[in-house]
Amino acid sequence: MTGSQSGVESPAAPPTDWKVIQKRNRLVRRVRASALVVLVAAVIALTWNLYNQSAHSYTVGENTTTWSADVTKALAQLPSGGNLVPTGSLRNLPGVGRIFEVVVDQGPLRQGKMVMFLTKVDGNGAGLVYLDDFPPPSDTCNFHLGGPWWELSPLNDNTMGCSRGFSFTPGG
Repeated sequence: MTGSQSGVESPAAPPTDWKVIQKRNRLVRRVRASALVVLVAAVIALTWNLYNQSAHSYTVGENTTTWSADVTKALAQLPSGGNLVPTGSLRNLPGVGRIFEVVVDQGPLRQGKMVMFLTKVDGNGAGLVYLDDFPPPSDTCNFHLGGPWWELSPLNDNTMGCSRGFSFTPGG
């Protein structure tokens, strides 16, 4: 007796169509290559965004009210401008840190106001600056945080350049 014992023929394997298999393999390779290209582009974009961030950036949104109140205090203490060593609440600004010197520039002959809250006083200014109708301080590395708020960063003495994300404002 030849054949199946159950009387049912076993299904035959479908004939192999090499063209269909090659087409499917090409499609799989294209999908994999496209996915790899998208993944590499995403990694490059993420790396660039992480690298291209400022060296430091103060958080403006949550601290604006406190900073504005401190600007008002500084302007009240030095209405015609000058420098002061901060006391009380001016010694520590939220989101900035310890303040060593406050510089106010305003007067009857000059429009606008500038209040600098300096975290360093070694000639390489760093800190928070409030500018109202006033240009950024000259010979500084600065970054515009938004509105009247700017951040100062020290000039790198070795490279004579600013920290990443900061722009140099030359003196006049």
